[in-house]
Amino acid sequence: MRHKQTIARFAGVAVGAILLSGLVACTNSDEPADAADTNTSSESSEVTLGKGGREAAEAVKQDPAVAALVPEALRQKGTLKLVTDPTYAPIDFTDDAGNIIGVEPDFALATANKMGLKIDNGKADFNGIIAGLESNRYDASWAAFSITPDRTAVVDMVSFMNAGTAIMTKKGEENGIKKEEDLCGLTIAVQTGTTQALEVMPKFEQMCKDKGLKAITPLVVPQQDSANQSVSSGRAQAMIADNALVAYYAQVKPTVYAAVPGILVEPALIGVAMPRINDSKLAEAYRAAIQSLIDDGTYQEILDSWSLGNTALETAKINPKVG
Repeated sequence: MRHKQTIARFAGVAVGAILLSGLVACTNSDEPADAADTNTSSESSEVTLGKGGREAAEAVKQDPAVAALVPEALRQKGTLKLVTDPTYAPIDFTDDAGNIIGVEPDFALATANKMGLKIDNGKADFNGIIAGLESNRYDASWAAFSITPDRTAVVDMVSFMNAGTAIMTKKGEENGIKKEEDLCGLTIAVQTGTTQALEVMPKFEQMCKDKGLKAITPLVVPQQDSANQSVSSGRAQAMIADNALVAYYAQVKPTVYAAVPGILVEPALIGVAMPRINDSKLAEAYRAAIQSLIDDGTYQEILDSWSLGNTALETAKINPKVG
């Protein structure tokens, strides 16, 4: 996800590969695109992404116990002024009409509904959002923030999901991988230079060796679309990448790719950020709202609609210790 003051490559994946563009990626000149991978039929249109999550968020009703925690000034105002950088599909991005959509906008709406508030979700450059929160220009920000000690030193953050490395297969083959050991003996595609290639793949290879299982055959390719095409063509049985990227491809090409459920490697906490104001109850209100969504099942429904079910937490926490 996003770290420090730049849009991070959480798992070494270029953000441009997952920006909303109507297509999955440009074609790699070193390898012909798989026909299925270049299908741009209506079933893969980005405007349908996460429809169930948005519907679930819109259906959320006020929780009186959560609403009671909302700071009086916000309760009187009635609207949360939010900000994000919508360039990170499927977490935060825009549809053809310019509407901000994604898993975080769904959670922003759902939590506000729990609080009995409306939302005004604006756009800003990612690098300036934390400073904007510190100066109280915004009430909160859902912007794919990884929770770090540097950030919790200056703003409050409430955890709501994990990020990490996920596994993608050809559609219909995802259930053949139940655990990490099931990768042993398979050909696994990965983009060169990524954290998956430099750190995660070697760990998988060592795991197979330590357990006396068949060795993984790494297929290291120069571009992400080549890794995807290796899976769709059957050249590789699986691909490892940033979980957001995997979820995005599973969404835009649902008849071609699938995200393996239940496996998230080296998870890192993601949180909603807000100003640290003396005696403010907003962080506690957000914690209670997220926990209420977890408890009533809406939380999992939203994550599942974005193919991010494996990022779920059981408990929301304020400024959890990480690292």
